[in-house]
Amino acid sequence: MKKINFSINSSLFILFLMFSIACNTNTNIKTKENSDSIAAKNDSIKSITKSDTISKSESKTDSKIAVTNSERSKVLIYNFHVTNRCPSCIAIEKATTKTLSAYFATEVKQGRIKRQVLNVDKKANKFISEKYEAFGSGLFVTRVFKGKETTTDLTGDGFKFAKNKEEKFIEILKNKISEYLK
Repeated sequence: MKKINFSINSSLFILFLMFSIACNTNTNIKTKENSDSIAAKNDSIKSITKSDTISKSESKTDSKIAVTNSERSKVLIYNFHVTNRCPSCIAIEKATTKTLSAYFATEVKQGRIKRQVLNVDKKANKFISEKYEAFGSGLFVTRVFKGKETTTDLTGDGFKFAKNKEEKFIEILKNKISEYLK
Protein backbone atom coordinates (compact mmCIF):
# COMPACT_ATOMS: atom_id res chain seq x y z
CA MET A 1 0.00 0.00 0.00
CA LYS A 2 2.86 2.39 0.81
CA LYS A 3 4.43 1.72 -2.60
CA ILE A 4 1.17 2.60 -4.36
CA ASN A 5 0.81 5.86 -2.39
CA PHE A 6 4.45 6.72 -3.11
CA SER A 7 3.94 6.01 -6.83
CA ILE A 8 0.78 8.11 -6.97
CA ASN A 9 2.43 10.97 -5.08
CA SER A 10 5.51 10.78 -7.31
CA SER A 11 3.37 10.76 -10.44
CA LEU A 12 1.35 13.74 -9.23
CA PHE A 13 4.53 15.62 -8.38
CA ILE A 14 6.00 14.93 -11.83
CA LEU A 15 2.75 16.05 -13.50
CA PHE A 16 2.77 19.19 -11.38
CA LEU A 17 6.36 19.96 -12.42
CA MET A 18 5.57 19.37 -16.08
CA PHE A 19 2.51 21.61 -15.87
CA SER A 20 4.48 24.34 -14.08
CA ILE A 21 7.25 24.25 -16.66
CA ALA A 22 4.78 24.29 -19.55
CA CYS A 23 2.90 27.26 -18.09
CA ASN A 24 6.07 29.25 -17.47
CA THR A 25 7.55 28.68 -20.91
CA ASN A 26 7.53 31.89 -22.88
CA THR A 27 5.86 31.15 -26.18
CA ASN A 28 5.92 34.72 -27.40
CA ILE A 29 8.34 35.31 -30.20
CA LYS A 30 10.23 38.52 -29.58
CA THR A 31 11.37 40.40 -32.60
CA LYS A 32 14.49 42.41 -32.06
CA GLU A 33 13.79 46.01 -32.86
CA ASN A 34 16.59 48.30 -33.76
CA SER A 35 17.24 51.34 -31.63
CA ASP A 36 15.47 53.63 -34.12
CA SER A 37 12.14 51.80 -33.83
CA ILE A 38 12.34 51.76 -30.04
CA ALA A 39 13.19 55.45 -29.98
CA ALA A 40 10.23 56.22 -32.20
CA LYS A 41 7.95 54.72 -29.56
CA ASN A 42 9.67 56.37 -26.62
CA ASP A 43 9.53 60.15 -26.40
CA SER A 44 12.33 60.39 -23.84
CA ILE A 45 15.01 58.86 -26.08
CA LYS A 46 14.17 60.14 -29.54
CA SER A 47 17.29 62.28 -29.63
CA ILE A 48 19.64 59.38 -28.88
CA THR A 49 19.49 57.45 -32.13
CA LYS A 50 19.23 60.11 -34.79
CA SER A 51 22.03 59.85 -37.35
CA ASP A 52 23.84 62.97 -38.29
CA THR A 53 25.76 63.24 -41.53
CA ILE A 54 29.11 64.98 -41.49
CA SER A 55 30.63 66.09 -44.77
CA LYS A 56 34.29 66.82 -45.19
CA SER A 57 36.36 67.59 -48.24
CA GLU A 58 40.09 67.30 -48.23
CA SER A 59 40.91 69.07 -51.51
CA LYS A 60 39.26 70.45 -54.64
CA THR A 61 39.87 67.21 -56.54
CA ASP A 62 38.43 64.99 -53.84
CA SER A 63 34.70 64.65 -53.80
CA LYS A 64 32.85 65.15 -50.59
CA ILE A 65 33.05 62.12 -48.38
CA ALA A 66 29.94 61.51 -46.34
CA VAL A 67 30.76 59.99 -43.01
CA THR A 68 27.72 58.84 -41.11
CA ASN A 69 27.66 58.03 -37.47
CA SER A 70 26.47 54.53 -38.37
CA GLU A 71 29.99 53.78 -39.70
CA ARG A 72 31.42 54.37 -36.24
CA SER A 73 30.20 52.57 -33.20
CA LYS A 74 28.03 54.40 -30.71
CA VAL A 75 27.58 53.58 -27.07
CA LEU A 76 24.21 54.03 -25.42
CA ILE A 77 24.09 53.94 -21.64
CA TYR A 78 20.74 53.41 -19.97
CA ASN A 79 20.55 53.98 -16.22
CA PHE A 80 17.12 52.75 -15.07
CA HIS A 81 15.63 53.43 -11.65
CA VAL A 82 12.32 53.45 -9.80
CA THR A 83 10.75 56.52 -8.23
CA ASN A 84 11.94 55.67 -4.71
CA ARG A 85 15.68 55.23 -5.09
CA CYS A 86 18.06 53.36 -2.80
CA PRO A 87 21.61 54.51 -1.95
CA SER A 88 23.16 51.89 -4.26
CA CYS A 89 21.04 53.03 -7.21
CA ILE A 90 22.11 56.62 -6.61
CA ALA A 91 25.75 55.52 -6.29
CA ILE A 92 25.56 53.75 -9.67
CA GLU A 93 24.30 56.94 -11.32
CA LYS A 94 27.00 59.09 -9.67
CA ALA A 95 29.80 56.67 -10.58
CA THR A 96 28.55 56.53 -14.18
CA THR A 97 28.52 60.32 -14.36
CA LYS A 98 32.03 60.44 -12.90
CA THR A 99 33.27 57.84 -15.42
CA LEU A 100 31.86 59.69 -18.41
CA SER A 101 33.22 63.05 -17.21
CA ALA A 102 36.69 61.76 -16.41
CA TYR A 103 37.34 59.43 -19.35
CA PHE A 104 34.85 60.05 -22.15
CA ALA A 105 33.98 63.76 -22.19
CA THR A 106 35.10 64.09 -25.84
CA GLU A 107 33.02 61.12 -27.00
CA VAL A 108 29.98 62.40 -25.12
CA LYS A 109 30.42 65.83 -26.73
CA GLN A 110 30.78 64.22 -30.19
CA GLY A 111 27.62 62.18 -29.64
CA ARG A 112 29.36 58.81 -29.80
CA ILE A 113 28.27 58.15 -26.23
CA LYS A 114 24.74 58.95 -25.18
CA ARG A 115 23.33 58.41 -21.74
CA GLN A 116 19.81 58.38 -20.42
CA VAL A 117 18.67 58.19 -16.81
CA LEU A 118 15.17 56.74 -16.97
CA ASN A 119 12.49 56.21 -14.34
CA VAL A 120 10.83 52.86 -15.13
CA ASP A 121 7.69 53.98 -13.29
CA LYS A 122 6.99 56.67 -15.91
CA LYS A 123 4.74 55.73 -18.81
CA ALA A 124 6.98 57.55 -21.31
CA ASN A 125 9.79 55.05 -20.57
CA LYS A 126 7.65 51.92 -20.96
CA PHE A 127 8.99 50.69 -24.32
CA ILE A 128 12.67 51.15 -23.55
CA SER A 129 12.21 49.60 -20.10
CA GLU A 130 10.53 46.58 -21.65
CA LYS A 131 13.22 46.25 -24.31
CA TYR A 132 15.89 45.94 -21.63
CA GLU A 133 13.56 44.10 -19.24
CA ALA A 134 14.30 46.77 -16.64
CA PHE A 135 11.57 46.85 -14.04
CA GLY A 136 13.72 48.34 -11.31
CA SER A 137 17.26 49.63 -11.06
CA GLY A 138 19.55 48.73 -13.92
CA LEU A 139 22.60 49.84 -15.88
CA PHE A 140 22.89 48.70 -19.49
CA VAL A 141 25.69 49.58 -21.89
CA THR A 142 24.78 49.03 -25.54
CA ARG A 143 27.06 49.18 -28.57
CA VAL A 144 25.34 50.16 -31.81
CA PHE A 145 27.41 49.40 -34.90
CA LYS A 146 26.13 48.98 -38.46
CA GLY A 147 22.58 48.54 -37.18
CA LYS A 148 23.47 45.77 -34.74
CA GLU A 149 23.24 46.08 -30.99
CA THR A 150 25.35 44.39 -28.35
CA THR A 151 24.31 44.96 -24.76
CA THR A 152 26.02 44.30 -21.45
CA ASP A 153 24.08 44.42 -18.20
CA LEU A 154 26.30 46.00 -15.55
CA THR A 155 23.58 46.15 -12.89
CA GLY A 156 25.14 43.41 -10.75
CA ASP A 157 28.58 45.03 -10.81
CA GLY A 158 26.97 48.36 -10.03
CA PHE A 159 25.22 47.08 -6.94
CA LYS A 160 28.29 45.15 -5.86
CA PHE A 161 30.85 47.95 -6.22
CA ALA A 162 29.45 51.44 -6.92
CA LYS A 163 28.62 52.33 -3.33
CA ASN A 164 31.59 50.89 -1.41
CA LYS A 165 34.25 50.24 -4.07
CA GLU A 166 33.51 53.01 -6.54
CA GLU A 167 36.93 52.93 -8.25
CA LYS A 168 36.51 49.24 -9.07
CA PHE A 169 33.10 49.90 -10.62
CA ILE A 170 34.44 52.88 -12.56
CA GLU A 171 37.21 50.67 -13.95
CA ILE A 172 34.71 47.98 -15.04
CA LEU A 173 32.46 50.57 -16.71
CA LYS A 174 35.40 52.37 -18.35
CA ASN A 175 36.72 49.12 -19.81
CA LYS A 176 33.33 48.13 -21.22
CA ILE A 177 32.75 51.55 -22.82
CA SER A 178 36.29 51.54 -24.29
CA GLU A 179 35.71 48.07 -25.73
CA TYR A 180 32.42 49.13 -27.30
CA LEU A 181 33.89 52.29 -28.86
CA LYS A 182 36.41 50.25 -30.90
